Amino acid sequence: MKKGPFILVLLLATSIAYAQPTVTLLTFGGYTFPDQFDTEYGMGKIQDGFQWGAGLEFGLTETAAVELFYQGMNTEAYYDGDLGRRLDGTVGANYAMIGGTKYAPLSDKVSGFGSLDIGVGWFNPSTELESESVTKFSWGGRLGVRFMASEKVSLRIHAQLLSPVQWAGGGFYFGTGGSGAGVSTGSTIYQFNLGGSLNFRLK
Repeated sequence: MKKGPFILVLLLATSIAYAQPTVTLLTFGGYTFPDQFDTEYGMGKIQDGFQWGAGLEFGLTETAAVELFYQGMNTEAYYDGDLGRRLDGTVGANYAMIGGTKYAPLSDKVSGFGSLDIGVGWFNPSTELESESVTKFSWGGRLGVRFMASEKVSLRIHAQLLSPVQWAGGGFYFGTGGSGAGVSTGSTIYQFNLGGSLNFRLK
């Protein structure tokens, strides 16, 4: 097992502990747009759906923070399999991410913000898709605006991109089981969503 990600998380956790940060509970919700991808035998599509999640933000300074969060959704999906078959089913798309967030104050109550995130994405297809569950390194980012309702409560609105990475030479999500169809080498999935988070400062 690679030690790099665990060492990174350990270093970040140590930095957070020494910084004595503020702690804010994040609750995510948003709409994820459909995304089309290529397969060995044609194409496939993950449909749109509602994405939810939760996390914690550790404020290191007035304008910088580290976030740990989970986001997930369940939606319909299909892809072209072998022998001209089209396989339809459902898939659960899940992400566990850690990232850095930078705020740019616009007024006493309003700030722009952006984030860069890395972590893992795991995908659980239904049996109709004849595919195995898979876990991939993932990355993402957000751009948005934060509104402070009070010292303890805030609302963020964002545009977000989440993308699981497929390394060259490997299979991807669909067709790694009985059908034998797989996403072609070098392809990726990009899940774009518009949403927000209602946030409650705990410390």
